[in-house]
Amino acid sequence: MAASQGHMECKLYPSAFSGEVVFQVNTNQGQSYEGVAPKHYVVNTNAQLTKAGVDGQVKVRVLKNGGNEARVSVPDGHILIVSADKVHEK
Repeated sequence: MAASQGHMECKLYPSAFSGEVVFQVNTNQGQSYEGVAPKHYVVNTNAQLTKAGVDGQVKVRVLKNGGNEARVSVPDGHILIVSADKVHEK
């Protein structure tokens, strides 16, 4: 199966650099994952990023999506297993 494009629901935070954002998502292993993504990976959010975070979405490569979990490659290159309801394929 080929990977498809999609987006993943997450929390977005400001980064130390103007061209990127910090994203946070909870994995299916019960851990919180934080990564960095270029701003052009953010999907449909015009909200002002705050230290408290805002709900948003980042573009991902969907490697597997079925059942209750999805395996995605996030913008910083890591592969995560997250709840399938957080992932939306194009």
